[in-house]
Amino acid sequence: MSSINLNLLVCGFILSILVLVNTQTVHRRFEYKYSFKPPYLAQKDGSVPFWEYGGNAIASSENVRLAPSLRSQKGAIWAKNPINFDWWEVDIMFKVTGRGRIGADGLAFWYTTTRGDYTGDVFGSSDRWNGLGIIFDSFDNDNKHNNPYIMAVLNDGTKVFDHKSDGSQQLLSGCLRDFRNKPFPTRARIEYYMNTLTVYFHNGMTNNEADYELCFRSENVILPRGGLFGLSAATGGLADDHDVIHFLTTSLHSTQQQGAGQQMSADEQQRLAQEYQEYQQKLQQQKDDYKKEHPDEVRDKDEFEDWFESDGQREFRQIWQGVMSLQDTLRDLNKKVDEVSQKIIVLILYSF
Repeated sequence: MSSINLNLLVCGFILSILVLVNTQTVHRRFEYKYSFKPPYLAQKDGSVPFWEYGGNAIASSENVRLAPSLRSQKGAIWAKNPINFDWWEVDIMFKVTGRGRIGADGLAFWYTTTRGDYTGDVFGSSDRWNGLGIIFDSFDNDNKHNNPYIMAVLNDGTKVFDHKSDGSQQLLSGCLRDFRNKPFPTRARIEYYMNTLTVYFHNGMTNNEADYELCFRSENVILPRGGLFGLSAATGGLADDHDVIHFLTTSLHSTQQQGAGQQMSADEQQRLAQEYQEYQQKLQQQKDDYKKEHPDEVRDKDEFEDWFESDGQREFRQIWQGVMSLQDTLRDLNKKVDEVSQKIIVLILYSF
């Protein structure tokens, strides 16, 4: 019985943690200054708002071709300004297409302290970068038949990328995924939140936006603050078209961060409340003065009065909507708790 009680205690503790995690809220904000997407990706003069591109990269209204399917091509696009938030999520939609069974070389996502080169040695960008590189490597340099491969590589600005081994001795984590010549655009969702780096991949076999699968998740990843986003690509003896259709950035904020940003002193709250009350009194005084000056235009009963809410009616409606929303949330949470409880019960039964 003691072992059963211990198992139940452990399962209850795990259940509490799962419930706590599920109830945490992440506030999301789309960052348009660090994003681009069609149909008006490039302006008439060829520029991309808030971004700069160079090398062999070509921007159109529908996509950015980082490197065309010609030999020895390199190109990149970089955000003009560093980010001003700590946690973020980036959604990249791209297509890598070529006529050959094998392609080269690949493309890369960058988050670095300084802007990289447009014709650099590492997939079109600079070597010895300080920050993070997510590399979509098409060509199998080490002949281990492990490409196309998606990998994360951290660098402190001192290390040289090892092309001969495809960076296998330097990578943080990765996954073997084919992203060439798919019927639909492939997508990568890169999330950095609370020092945890997570990469999801959409293989482009369907047009369902929800068909992501986990590529890898790495914890205790410390990235420099205020970095720059970038994309680059390169070709070699073999060549693919490397097209980026959109790059969407979302900043992530925890509940604590959101609450801290909204806090104000008691004096400030009192001042704002006093200003609002004075405004209401002034508005009511103006209404009364108007009625006195124009008695013929004032009706005993305004026929339009029922069209508008009073402050009390609005407050009651908002409270009611909040209660109903809370009830829906609790219902969903109870479903999740029931699912987890059933799984725990099954595990306990199998453990005996």
